[in-house]
Amino acid sequence: MAAVNINPNFFNHDAQAGGFFPVTHINPGFDIDAFISGPGKNMLVEGIRGTGKTHILKMISSRCINSYPERKILPIYISLAKVSEWQGSDIRLFRIQLYASIVTSTLTIIETEKARIAAQRRENGTAIETIKRMFGLKGENDIDELMKRIKSLSDNLIGQLTYIPDKILDKTKTESQSKAGFSAGEKVQVTLEDFFANLKEKEVQYVGKTLAYENAAGFIIEFFRQLKQLLNYNYAILLLDECSEASEEAQIEIFRLLKLIRGAFTSDMETNYVYFFASVYPPYATKYPSKTKGISFNFDPGQDAGVEYLQLDELSDEYEAFFHELTRKRLEFIFGRYVTDPISEIFENERAFLLAAYCANGIPRRYLEILKQSYDNLCQRSGSEREFKKISQKDVESAVQTIAAGQILAQNKLDDDDFKIVEEISKRIRTRNKKTETENKDKSEPIPANVYFTISRSQSSKLTNLLLQGCIHDKGRTRLRKYYKEEGAHGILLMLDLSLSLYDGAVDKRRALDIFKQDLKDNAKSGYLYCQDFDLNQFDYLKSNKRII
Repeated sequence: MAAVNINPNFFNHDAQAGGFFPVTHINPGFDIDAFISGPGKNMLVEGIRGTGKTHILKMISSRCINSYPERKILPIYISLAKVSEWQGSDIRLFRIQLYASIVTSTLTIIETEKARIAAQRRENGTAIETIKRMFGLKGENDIDELMKRIKSLSDNLIGQLTYIPDKILDKTKTESQSKAGFSAGEKVQVTLEDFFANLKEKEVQYVGKTLAYENAAGFIIEFFRQLKQLLNYNYAILLLDECSEASEEAQIEIFRLLKLIRGAFTSDMETNYVYFFASVYPPYATKYPSKTKGISFNFDPGQDAGVEYLQLDELSDEYEAFFHELTRKRLEFIFGRYVTDPISEIFENERAFLLAAYCANGIPRRYLEILKQSYDNLCQRSGSEREFKKISQKDVESAVQTIAAGQILAQNKLDDDDFKIVEEISKRIRTRNKKTETENKDKSEPIPANVYFTISRSQSSKLTNLLLQGCIHDKGRTRLRKYYKEEGAHGILLMLDLSLSLYDGAVDKRRALDIFKQDLKDNAKSGYLYCQDFDLNQFDYLKSNKRII
């Protein structure tokens, strides 16, 4: 029998690289319209890798553009992953890239959506003169031509940042070949002075120097204030993606900008002319500036910006429905037709779908990766007969094993200590669950299987890589309040990833799906009384082969 035909685009999940399909958007408790209606808001969209942060920011941009005539909100999307190439050489070069990219992206969206935006704008000679002065320009008073010149300057600056540092590096390496100790892999630092020494255009030099120094964030804020006067929009929304991917020094600059945006109100103190939505990793993987660390300002999530955590809790009443709807909308987008039951379209039965959904552990990218590998497994075992085979539970189980070994436990994301810790956690949970299975044979009310555990706050830094990679999940972020009890587990409540619990045999593989659907809820309803308490300091003894007491 042949495999059911699924277009490869169904599995495309990378919103940065052609995987953004707005018609397939599912609301996982994040109502986009609520955040772009009425007065503006400053928000951080928080989550580990694969939870959909880029997708949310691009959905906000899409929604703002499509409703621009009514809402008059100007969205500017920036991926920090694309502007951090030279941040390690000189932070001033990063500033130039960051702020020049904001200018370019702003003017690009204005040009691209001119039909929508131009109808709202108004002539304002004062704003035009101010913008000309800011960018060192003279003579041009037409708004369209002025914006073209500014965009050309900004594009030129970004282009030079790519070309000139390469030229400087090549020259420096050539000159250094004769020096003792020089190696081909040696890192050569490029400074702002190196950069400007190779710039020829005076206008580009002027803008570059303006954007290079600490007041550059204020310059950008003023730029948006003047644009509001010209374009007559309600406010602009700066969508900064992948902030936590930048270096610590670069993150300070990013949060400096966000802090200034927070305080840049108009004269009536009720509305701003620019707000931000920024995507970040959770606090353990984001370098928020703090005066206690010697930085000149604080940036406090929850105070300086609202925080929305994206990862869906596996205990949520909407959990299964979310992945059901995600599957249906993607299939409709790919097939070009209405899909009544997405499960029967591509799965052999409901249990195959549910196992894939729960092993995703609330991460949409993980779910699509599991389905892709499951489909590959299906295709490998299928023949050429006319009757179609569909994804089975065995296909999913095999896919989870592959994803767990090759992606979740990625060698380039985890170090030796990370592997030892997660192996020990899996072993202890497995031992406890096997003991529980034996004891349950004599109990009228069986104890639920468990994947939850607690550690002390002082030890949480040892789990940073495992948390960010999704090997372990922080229930302090996703735990549902209805399951909380005063007599239950306190401190940092964590859980072993459900894919890893299946991969390592921490739960009984024969009844894994029933455990995910029911035992975890029973455990949670008790206030997490059956979770285990771990002291990671004991795990350190494993490194020296000492016995754990």
